[in-house]
Amino acid sequence: MNSNDLSVLVPWVINHGYLIFWVVATIEGPITTIAAGIAASLGYFNIFIIMALALAGDLGGDLLYYGIGYISYNVIRSPFFRYLGLNEKRLGKIESLLHTRPNRAVFFIKISPVVGPIGIIGIGATRLKFKKFFWPALCMAIPKSLFFVLLGFYSGEAYAGLNRVIADGQTLAIWGIAVVVVVYLIYLKVVNQISKKMIE
Repeated sequence: MNSNDLSVLVPWVINHGYLIFWVVATIEGPITTIAAGIAASLGYFNIFIIMALALAGDLGGDLLYYGIGYISYNVIRSPFFRYLGLNEKRLGKIESLLHTRPNRAVFFIKISPVVGPIGIIGIGATRLKFKKFFWPALCMAIPKSLFFVLLGFYSGEAYAGLNRVIADGQTLAIWGIAVVVVVYLIYLKVVNQISKKMIE
């Protein structure tokens, strides 16, 4: 993510409204959710509606990927998924972890940008019971969604507050976006390290 992502996404989210935000958040959550949080801090959206839609998008995407795996469980052994990194070794590790510690497996797969949707399709393909998937996924979706909404919201609040005091808004915008980018990159680094340990 770079500063251009947010400078383009914030006005885009504002122009397209709640419904489109929810649809996009279902496919690609974090960056869009940060942008919607910034838009809410500027008064364009209701922060509580954005939180609810971010949660619905995050969980809705998980349920969609789980359903794809559950309905067409052989699809994960196709060459396409091997190309994306879901080889027999990783699939075996996911299946083993799901049988012994399903909550931990869902947790690691959900926070992992490396495994992500492919891993959730893998969970569905193992035919893990829906409630064993749903509750850990929900427990992960709530703090994750709130984190990204509030990251955007408070970044926007800080920018707006400083902008009222200091005339040079462009410099403040760059610093505000830089802070968001740094926090997001730290988040990615942490979850990458955790997920790599899981799939090695």
